[in-house]
Amino acid sequence: MAVRKKGLRKVNFKGRCYYWHINESSKTVPDEGFVAYPLTTRILHIISADKQFIIHYRIPEQGDSHTELQVEGPLFPRAPGLKEVEVPRWRHDTKRYPTADFVRRLIGWCMEVG
Repeated sequence: MAVRKKGLRKVNFKGRCYYWHINESSKTVPDEGFVAYPLTTRILHIISADKQFIIHYRIPEQGDSHTELQVEGPLFPRAPGLKEVEVPRWRHDTKRYPTADFVRRLIGWCMEVG
């Protein structure tokens, strides 16, 4: 089954086609003083054209030392079998919205073995 491409951006990495988009979700979280404040989480979704590589990367907020990456597809050479990976911060993830270059770097990091 093919990937629905409407609204997705396309990037090529080592001759393979990937699609990506960003999803923002807001939820209200109570503070210590029981005053609710909105919390916005941005998730970068990347999927290969053959649906073998599917990841969800939480874009870190200012001050986070790391972020999480959820693996949904069967292809993840860096850590086969894992469903969640802790990802270090990079200097390239400081922008509010990632670029195609950052998406390629993230895919490259995921494809590294070791």
